[in-house]
Amino acid sequence: MNYALYINGIYETVLTEIVDAQKKNDNLLCYLQPYSPYKINWKKSVIPTPQNPISLYISTTSSLPIVSYKAKIIGWENKNDINKKRMILLNKHIKEFQPKETEIYLTVDDGKKCINLISVIELTKLQIPIPVQNFLKIDDNLPLKTRTRSGGWSYVNILPDWIESSTKSIIADDYEKNLNVGINNSRKDSKDARQDRLLKASKMPESILKIQRGYNRNYDVIVSVLDRANGICEKCNEFAPFNRKSDNSPYLEVHHKIMLSKGGEDTVENAMAVCPNCHKELHYGVV
Repeated sequence: MNYALYINGIYETVLTEIVDAQKKNDNLLCYLQPYSPYKINWKKSVIPTPQNPISLYISTTSSLPIVSYKAKIIGWENKNDINKKRMILLNKHIKEFQPKETEIYLTVDDGKKCINLISVIELTKLQIPIPVQNFLKIDDNLPLKTRTRSGGWSYVNILPDWIESSTKSIIADDYEKNLNVGINNSRKDSKDARQDRLLKASKMPESILKIQRGYNRNYDVIVSVLDRANGICEKCNEFAPFNRKSDNSPYLEVHHKIMLSKGGEDTVENAMAVCPNCHKELHYGVV
């Protein structure tokens, strides 16, 4: 399925117990019991199955602002509908593989009902936790907001595999500084020294997660500035170099005269539509 479920706040002891159990038993199915009295509303009423699993992202009760675990959901049950025979089998499974959970419980400490029973496989801890704001909700394509309580859920877009598998993160500004230092040092070296390093270097670059501060841009500012330019760069006064594949409109980029990072406003007056070449010049060219 082309979407995932995000669950907010599960005890890490529950998750680590499942991770350990599944490491010892290939394809072991385990259970999650989110603290919520409300039934999960599966999109289009399609309940996940082993043939059609749904990706799951999880934050823990101690770290609500970040997603630390992922898994595959292959089943769901409403606890209110589970018969006695099925409950005996479930509790036997819990006792063997998730003993810290004790049992399939119908209520939590404050007496609140707990009705969702989720079957998961391949539960793993992410090498680098991901802020919840990096996940976009399916309904409105807006970033998730950090919740203050456990038990909620949202449908989100699936993250690319390279983000989930990254083992190293770096601040984007630091990466650029390090890259420029490396380039300058390489220029100072002899051609033979560079060639020697190239022969020893890996041909496949390491995948890293670059962390960068961004801004929630105003869509109306972007559209208004592009409409004003009408396909002509507002710096060099030349036509846009090509048209967008998506809608055949002239390709121009919106640049802020006073950059947002310098306190500039996200307004039509502080923005201009420029071609990619002029945009690079405005950021990196000689003033």
